[in-house]
Amino acid sequence: AALLDVLSGYELGDPYWLPAPEPTFLAGLGSAPKPLRIGYVTRLDPIGDIDPVCRQAIYETVQKVEDLGHTAEEVTFPDLEDLIQPFTVVWECVIAEVGVPWIVLEKMNRWLYWRAWRINSGAYLRAVAKLQRVARQIVQFCQPYDVLIMPVYMHQAIKVGEWKGLRSPKILANVINWVAPCPPFNASGQPALAIPTGFAPSGVPVGVQLVGRPADEATILALAAQLEQVSPWNHQRPAFATEGA
Repeated sequence: AALLDVLSGYELGDPYWLPAPEPTFLAGLGSAPKPLRIGYVTRLDPIGDIDPVCRQAIYETVQKVEDLGHTAEEVTFPDLEDLIQPFTVVWECVIAEVGVPWIVLEKMNRWLYWRAWRINSGAYLRAVAKLQRVARQIVQFCQPYDVLIMPVYMHQAIKVGEWKGLRSPKILANVINWVAPCPPFNASGQPALAIPTGFAPSGVPVGVQLVGRPADEATILALAAQLEQVSPWNHQRPAFATEGA
């Protein structure tokens, strides 16, 4: 909230900006939000159901927001099939133009880097236009709800190097299927906030994301602050972080 207070507002020449609220984002954390209408998601097509541990984190968060006086209902999020291809095209182009030498990229991103050189300007512009159309559909879907509760990832965190033996196209498919709850809001520009909810039986952290309406960071920050009060998390540590302490 404090960082958003620093970054919000218009600077001369900004192509995009977040309006500075009154009261400030930080001051707004001191007031409980009005009763909210909340939607929650446990499945994303075309990928399918989320991991049981991540789904349980959604259910536990839903129970907490209902206990806080908000209403929640399960919703069916728009199919993401039309998002994948244009998002991948833009991803490839960003990798090629960001200025990082290809030799230092990991295998999948190196593969995407070389693929980008086969993308012409027309294909890039068509991908951007398609992303904008999909983004409009996502925002329209979300409009009836003050907040969406979504998984952060479709399944738990992977081990370092777990996919290194796979071919690049398979790694990309795995990444898309894993991070699928996040790109919709990269495309739509809606505010999204990941909050911790605990740990999986394997010991890795688990969380959910709160998604708001466009330019309504204040609501998701206020709800996150409410949830933090009823389920404080900053004292928690995974087992491997406390071993030998």
